[in-house]
Amino acid sequence: MSSYKVIYYNYRGRAEAIRFLLNYGGIEFEDFRFESEDDWPKYKPSMPYGKVPVLEIDGVKYSNTLAICAFLGKKFNLAGSNDLEELQIHTAAAFVYDLIDTVEDVLYYYKPSFTEEVYKKEVRKLIEETIPTSLQKFETIVAQNGGHFVNGKLSWADIYFTSIYEYIFGMFIWSNEKCDADFLEKNENLKKLYEKVRNIESIKKWIAKRPETNG
Repeated sequence: MSSYKVIYYNYRGRAEAIRFLLNYGGIEFEDFRFESEDDWPKYKPSMPYGKVPVLEIDGVKYSNTLAICAFLGKKFNLAGSNDLEELQIHTAAAFVYDLIDTVEDVLYYYKPSFTEEVYKKEVRKLIEETIPTSLQKFETIVAQNGGHFVNGKLSWADIYFTSIYEYIFGMFIWSNEKCDADFLEKNENLKKLYEKVRNIESIKKWIAKRPETNG
């Protein structure tokens, strides 16, 4: 039997989709978390592309959240029933990925280069425009596809979205920014999908036992 190890910070973050999928597939794994962000420099040289999350399988490290999720999705029959469905799943996940990239850029990566006034303006834009606009587009796709991103059935894109929606709020908490918005309130189909994924028995059990973190 293969051994699996998820390597990441002590956050849900970009690694949680991988953890969700491994639990969905009934795969036991080592959940390796750096004790602090200060530990990252000593681990970075051993990561294939110098980034995390990494999924290690039988001692071999594999990188990039979307690539790993696509691999696990195919392994657990969550990658569509044909090439075109697979393309749609990748597309949906890629746009979710773009959204969290934008959130991270404002709340973390670009923050030091912003003046306080510009930063507050960009945060407000995230809350009032960027996130709602993206979620409305996702809502339309899910509504047209029977409550899922693709063809009315569960795919790894659904699971990926659910983990990233959590992470959006984690980023606001982590950066000490208040965000009381219920972005799913006006997106009924997306909200149902989010709750459906979180209530998959294996994922529900993981959520109940996973470490409590801010993001």
